[in-house]
Amino acid sequence: MPENNNMQEAVSAFDRAIHLKPDFAEAYNNRGFVKGKLGQHRDAVVDFDRAIHLKPDFAEAYYNRGVSHGKLEEYEAAIADYDQAIHLNQDLARAYSNRGTAKKELKQYEAAIADYDQAIRLKPDYIEYYNRGIANGYLERHTAALADFDHAIRLKSGHADAYFGRGMAKQELGHTEAARTDFKTALDLADRAGDDKLKVQVEQLLQELDNTD
Repeated sequence: MPENNNMQEAVSAFDRAIHLKPDFAEAYNNRGFVKGKLGQHRDAVVDFDRAIHLKPDFAEAYYNRGVSHGKLEEYEAAIADYDQAIHLNQDLARAYSNRGTAKKELKQYEAAIADYDQAIRLKPDYIEYYNRGIANGYLERHTAALADFDHAIRLKSGHADAYFGRGMAKQELGHTEAARTDFKTALDLADRAGDDKLKVQVEQLLQELDNTD
């Protein structure tokens, strides 16, 4: 694919830069970032390690390494990296957001919500309302989850997962018909996006609702 070819060319360019200047921390970070985009997260971590060794206060490299650890499902390592990125740059909204997601994966829902809160304070138009809604749902705070999904949909009207999440919250609150409407919207958006996994989930829920009528 052309995009992959362009990224491979970028890796080669960073290879040449590192060959010419072996202590070029930014080149290691950038090469790791591109490798991450190619799904080569284990190799990316090695590059971020080198960037951080050369430049210990490199907040972006800690953040990027956290992303790769998260993709590798190494959530505790990811959290440690986001901790350090935030220590170096307390205004890095995406680090709070991703740290919240890593904590959510570890079922640390209260801590995840605190991170999403901070990400939203720093960047009020952030889509993290959706992730906070998921965490509130796990804690059975369905009214709070509903408000979060409402806000996520206002920010991104085509967010199929947010409609699905809002439908789940409405169903838990006993608003069956409103939930059905959201599920149908989620199904339509998932179909347009080719998201077969979400389509199957929504179709199953709609069938269950039909069976209870």
